[in-house]
Amino acid sequence: MRTIRRLALAGAALVAGAVSASAQETPTGVQPYRFTVEGYLANYWLDRGGDLDRASVGGYGVRAMFNRSTPAAVARSFFNRASVGAYATFTAEQDRVSTQNLGVEVDVALFPTAIAAGRLDPFVSLGAGVLRSKAEQASGGDVTTTDFTIIPAAGTRIPLFSGIGFRGDLRLPVVFSDGDTRLHFLAEGGLYVSF
Repeated sequence: MRTIRRLALAGAALVAGAVSASAQETPTGVQPYRFTVEGYLANYWLDRGGDLDRASVGGYGVRAMFNRSTPAAVARSFFNRASVGAYATFTAEQDRVSTQNLGVEVDVALFPTAIAAGRLDPFVSLGAGVLRSKAEQASGGDVTTTDFTIIPAAGTRIPLFSGIGFRGDLRLPVVFSDGDTRLHFLAEGGLYVSF
């Protein structure tokens, strides 16, 4: 029994040493990948105007991003921390509303390296695009609008293992609709793959 325990402890020590060595080879917080694709779930709280309650609609989306970061850099410069890309978010009809949001965005990591021992990589984001909404009227029929939107956001990436992690963010879509400006709320979270 003692032999098995010693072998288990020796194996655990070898694995811990290998993980520690591999962690030291790549500087903490560096993004050695140029492309990132993310699938995510989204929930909107839409401002319907007037005295109407916010419509809560859930959906899904995909985001593709590109950055200039290289694995050789110990700390990322501002431009290496910035990623640019495109996104598409869709919601099926819920609470008599459905949406399609397409656009482009820029994400910038807040720090030159990830924080909390490389476990968190917080960022701010700014997107621009169009929000197409279809609302069913109480009197019957649908009203469809397509409006320009600006979307400031903040969130964090949580690397899980090589090139794969979780990303979550909170967004504030500002929608410009026929001289009326509305503020929606949006929460997103999903898995990303970098390559």
